[in-house]
Amino acid sequence: MNAGTTLDSGKPLAESVAGGLSHPAPGLVLGSQYLRSVSFQTPQTPGVFASLQAPPHVRLVVDVNARQLSETDLNFEVTLVLRAEGQAAVPDAAAPEPPVAYEAMAAYAGLFVVGPQWRDRLEEILLIEAPRQLFPAARAVLLGLVREAGFQVANIQPVDFVALWHARRREATQG
Repeated sequence: MNAGTTLDSGKPLAESVAGGLSHPAPGLVLGSQYLRSVSFQTPQTPGVFASLQAPPHVRLVVDVNARQLSETDLNFEVTLVLRAEGQAAVPDAAAPEPPVAYEAMAAYAGLFVVGPQWRDRLEEILLIEAPRQLFPAARAVLLGLVREAGFQVANIQPVDFVALWHARRREATQG
């Protein structure tokens, strides 16, 4: 999308996402949120159901991506990607990579408008605050997939997006 792009409503994107505001958004405004993509694999079906002795141990990988939708406006799509691997046992020294019961992925996104007063802190706003707003719905989608596939659902605790952002910045400066 480039400057002047409109949504189906015919309104400029900034107006549509910000709920029709004629002035800049006051901070971070979430317009639409939606499921971008989803996948689920059970590599050893149906035998995995007979061989599991306990609920799968869940290894969760979280990633956040943001892209600006136009060069002139502070309109962004932020995508929160949750990847879960259900392992047949808790990894330990004897079995650092236990057999995989399932692999699930949900990419959940939202359209955000950032107020101009936050222009100098876009990275923090988009990679901490925006995914914090998307997380509850993304988690529900991921856990729903696991449940519908026939596995016991583990509770996924909220993600510390501040720590994730700091880790990402450390990796960028070291690499």
